[in-house]
Amino acid sequence: MHRRLGWNRVSGAVMGGALVAMLLPAGIGHAAFGQRVLRYGTPDHQDVKILQLKLRDLGYHVSVDGYFGLATLAAVKAFQTAHHLPSTGVVANLTFRTFGALAQEASRGSDPRGSLYVVKAGDTLSSIASSQGVPLAALESANPGLVSAVLQIGQTVVIPSASAVAADVPAPSTFGAELAALAPKYLGVRYVFGGADPAYGFDCSGLVWYLAHVLGVTLPRTSSGQFDVGTPIPMNELEPGDLVFFDTEGYASHVGIYMGNDEFMQAENWGTVTMYTSLSLPYWSEHYMGARRIY
Repeated sequence: MHRRLGWNRVSGAVMGGALVAMLLPAGIGHAAFGQRVLRYGTPDHQDVKILQLKLRDLGYHVSVDGYFGLATLAAVKAFQTAHHLPSTGVVANLTFRTFGALAQEASRGSDPRGSLYVVKAGDTLSSIASSQGVPLAALESANPGLVSAVLQIGQTVVIPSASAVAADVPAPSTFGAELAALAPKYLGVRYVFGGADPAYGFDCSGLVWYLAHVLGVTLPRTSSGQFDVGTPIPMNELEPGDLVFFDTEGYASHVGIYMGNDEFMQAENWGTVTMYTSLSLPYWSEHYMGARRIY
């Protein structure tokens, strides 16, 4: 049993239309969309606008304003639930992959050029992109060499469709963020040695193993095995979702999930619950062994 000093806190977690998925072309920004984690409160950003376009084209009621507010959060959770994903409201690895798969399916047999827009007086590429709800970079890529200064009334401009771009599946580079978003749903689950199921209980590595399994990632079952995978991360570079390890028995015998603000989440046998704990507490700082980032 681990000796405990200081404090702990236990809290809860914040808990159609035809598809014309607007994806940015490879080399322009699509890869960035798949790599940046999007969550409630994300400020005005091109990636949020792309997300909102995808949700809108799937029939969800969101404004394409580039801000991840409550309406976008509700739409994301509804989308995740509809596609049997963890309903975290965070757009990361699994959610990006699902959008990619839907775009690939929608692109089969569709018009490779996209739709056509007829230029009117006063139009610029920027105003057309805004009125059509398309990122300017995607519009420029679909119309190479075209600039606002040479637009002519009656000219046609291609509005890119799903089939006009590569619907590649993004690399699973956001596993940590998704892990940190999912983990708080299991605060308060009791500690059980050997446990790896919320209905029964968790031990430290069982908690990590179970959450990774839910997110489609296979990890070793033990803390020492988990310590041997991933990329070593210095303590001053920890990010939410990194795994933190402790030497309490002469090896990497304990593991937790870093949650930010100097805290990690763990299943720990002293308190018989899954809880938040400060890394700065003397016991844990003295036994800290290192961290690993998965992907």
